[in-house]
Amino acid sequence: MQWLRYLALPREITPFERRYLARLNRVALVFFYLHIPAFMAVAWVAGTGVLLALVLTSLVLAGPTIAYRTLAHHPRAISVVYGITAMLMGGLLVHFGQGPVQIEMHFYFFALLAMLCMFANPMVNIAAAVTVAGHHLVIWLIAPASVFNYEAQWWVVLVHAGFVVLETIATCFISREFFDNVIGLEKIVQARTETIREKQRDMRLILDNVETGLVTVDLQGRLSSECSSVVAGWFGAPADGQPIGAWLAGRDANFAEWLELALGGVSDGMLPPEVALGQLPKQLRDGERTYSFAYSLIEGSAGTPEKILVIVSDITERLRNEAAGRHQADLLQLFQHIMRDKFGFIEFLAEAEEIVKTLRDGNATQLEHVRRLVHTLKGNAAMFGMRRLAETCHELESAIDEEGVAPTSAQLAGLFQAWSQIRGDLANLLGEERPNFIEIDDRDYEAIIQAVLAGVDSTSVVRMIRSWQLEPAGKRLARIEQQVKTLAQRLGKGEVQVQIESHGLRFSNERFAPFWSAFIHVLRNAVDHGIEDGESRVSAGKPPQGTIKVATRVEQGSFVVSVEDDGPGVNWEALRERAGRLGIAPAMLEKRENLVFLPGVSSKDQVTEVSGRGYGMLAVRKACEALGGQVVVRSEQGRGTHIRFVFPKDHAIYEGHAAVLRQAHAAACQN
Repeated sequence: MQWLRYLALPREITPFERRYLARLNRVALVFFYLHIPAFMAVAWVAGTGVLLALVLTSLVLAGPTIAYRTLAHHPRAISVVYGITAMLMGGLLVHFGQGPVQIEMHFYFFALLAMLCMFANPMVNIAAAVTVAGHHLVIWLIAPASVFNYEAQWWVVLVHAGFVVLETIATCFISREFFDNVIGLEKIVQARTETIREKQRDMRLILDNVETGLVTVDLQGRLSSECSSVVAGWFGAPADGQPIGAWLAGRDANFAEWLELALGGVSDGMLPPEVALGQLPKQLRDGERTYSFAYSLIEGSAGTPEKILVIVSDITERLRNEAAGRHQADLLQLFQHIMRDKFGFIEFLAEAEEIVKTLRDGNATQLEHVRRLVHTLKGNAAMFGMRRLAETCHELESAIDEEGVAPTSAQLAGLFQAWSQIRGDLANLLGEERPNFIEIDDRDYEAIIQAVLAGVDSTSVVRMIRSWQLEPAGKRLARIEQQVKTLAQRLGKGEVQVQIESHGLRFSNERFAPFWSAFIHVLRNAVDHGIEDGESRVSAGKPPQGTIKVATRVEQGSFVVSVEDDGPGVNWEALRERAGRLGIAPAMLEKRENLVFLPGVSSKDQVTEVSGRGYGMLAVRKACEALGGQVVVRSEQGRGTHIRFVFPKDHAIYEGHAAVLRQAHAAACQN
């Protein structure tokens, strides 16, 4: 029955209960033996026989002593014997305490019934209750004076028995609760410990099989030894309390140092936790592997951050796939450029090859020269869709700006590797040499026929034919038009109107190749600086679509290449202020046109892959001056900028067939 299962303890005795009862039984036995002198003293005072007290008390103690000696493996049985013994001791106390306070001696029974709860066994309380009830009934019938100091009626015995029953019910409840919640605490702890271990096993199973690295670190940067097996395989199992910087220093020293410094911003509480976490480094490079790091705060019970969960992922393959995807996209753009203008693309490759060769051979010894070469290569690579090469050049430029010295061989190695990959990809797409034939269009064909029919002198006809070996300016400008439109789309400028005017000129491609290679910086500045967004243009009273004009012409015996935009114009004050911050000599600032070509001077505060470093215009001026030319800059605030490159006109410049035909027509009219 339910109440019987409640009163009877489980058969199993835990090690904790066994140790507890062994100690309590030993103490209780000593307590019982202390009754001998106490009872002898009570008997002496009451005159009930000191010797009798010694004999009877010793006889009662025989039971618990024998039980203690023989039932060591059954501590609960010893406790039950002690329950009976306690009540027998109470009977002796009442007997030897006969006199005025005999009735008060009965408190011993009730006190001991309560104290027996310490054995945490309801059966001890029941055994004691049965003993005291039997004692009162039997002794009251045989020797009533041994129980009461007055003529007690039967109902008095029943009152005593009723109180015993009530106290026994209470003590049974207390004993069982004591057993379940104190003595049985070991089982509770074991059960909870097993539950925790089970959860730990489950968590360990998860940590051992998850492909993401998981590890926790406190706000002072000290690691927990618990981590997922995959992160232990990547970086080694961390020791408990090991600084995370020391754990990762052997893999990526810069990352580890940065991480430790940034963790200081999390722990000092100067910034909001989310902002501080955003300052932590995100990628670690370990040889050929790349790992991404993400961070999440773990809050304590008080709602304050206590730890940081570090989530590590191996993103090597993803980065490789992304790089392969970008590479394929770059190849597609290269193929489109080749199909649109194969000869122009080959020309770019030759110019880029020369720049790479100069850098590889160490022929560029001055820092400014290296900057110009890298900046020019970046601009041309971006124009032809070589994003990886352009990004590599941009990173190299940033390193040069930060360190202020020429790049090391290790820093240049990335540039050479990117270039070698491009050359390898293009080896099967096009020939390395420009085809050895002359290509003419319908206008050239008609012009030579008209010249012959008009009787143009043979010298002029020969010059017309030889000019076919020169590059038509119209073809070059058409290429520039496409580059400007592509760049405008890339920079989010929308559709830009490009006007080109070649005036039928031709020029030596070989001679002007370095200039056209650097000329790309002028176009990039015209798009990035010279074309405002649509709202700004409309508010300034301009058409929403920007315009860039590129022209070649002969003026007063000079060959002129010009670029004009209708943008905001050059911010001369911003350039002068920037030059002043760089410590440039005041004499260089007197003529404002010089500001455009000063190294490191740009009107933009933020450096991008397109502009902002202040070296592009210097590179194009150097290329212009190398050909004996000069640069003229005119700019009007709010109206735009006009840049002219003026070269001496010589045999490398051909004014076009139209001029010859006009001369022939004029001669025919005179005749």
